[in-house]
Amino acid sequence: MSTRRPLNYLRSYRLRWGLSQGELAILLGCKTAGVISRIEKKLRPPTLKVMIGCFVLFGTPAAEIFPDISGSVEANVMERVWELYEKIQGDPSKKAKAKIEFLERAIERANQRNHKRS
Repeated sequence: MSTRRPLNYLRSYRLRWGLSQGELAILLGCKTAGVISRIEKKLRPPTLKVMIGCFVLFGTPAAEIFPDISGSVEANVMERVWELYEKIQGDPSKKAKAKIEFLERAIERANQRNHKRS
């Protein structure tokens, strides 16, 4: 059974603007075009530097260019948000109340993102 490679749209964005892999590599500060090739072929994940660089260049959130990575990170973070949220319920301290408000806002933002995707 083969595993599915993560979905990304880097090649589509690069080609839309007529950039070669070498040109994009230079713009993103990568050493070689091979780095871009491996990311496009889904043989390696993009670094944070590449993800932020793509946002700067294309004006598109990393979540749209690299949706699988973004979705995976969001799912992992939200799992931990819920764990902490459940753990501090019932704590009457001001700190706990501030944390609960912070976590509830994170949950609401995640719900809004998921609702937009539906």
